[in-house]
Amino acid sequence: MTKGLIFIFDHIDFAILALLKENSRIQWKDIGQKIHMTGQAVGNRIRRLEDLGVIEQYTIVTNKAKLGLSITAFITFFVESTNHPLFQKFVMEEEAISEVHRISGEGCYVLTGHFATNEELEAFLAQLLKHGNYRVSLSIGKIKS
Repeated sequence: MTKGLIFIFDHIDFAILALLKENSRIQWKDIGQKIHMTGQAVGNRIRRLEDLGVIEQYTIVTNKAKLGLSITAFITFFVESTNHPLFQKFVMEEEAISEVHRISGEGCYVLTGHFATNEELEAFLAQLLKHGNYRVSLSIGKIKS
């Protein structure tokens, strides 16, 4: 994207995004029927949003508990060295970790992990200790996705 340019988004763009968030597989013609546009016009809007980087990817959300991953851990991580790339490589390769955010405030990163058992969580945390210290909070219930 060119630096300094301002892009204007209107209510139609936001309506399209809302419908895609509900169902990323929805057909353009179905979106068009809901917002009173042709499928082709919707497709043009979606391509523009993709080209501008507003839409980064299409994905699915799975129910981790139904897949046997009933433990959700939020891990605040404190890197002990300046070797952040080694830590980043480790978490990027770890399947149990679904999100990693670099943060300000207390800690360096927040990780979201999903584990089948406490033993799996403990094994991951043992590996994590090679890179620094951590604090873990466990989810006791999901309120909103």
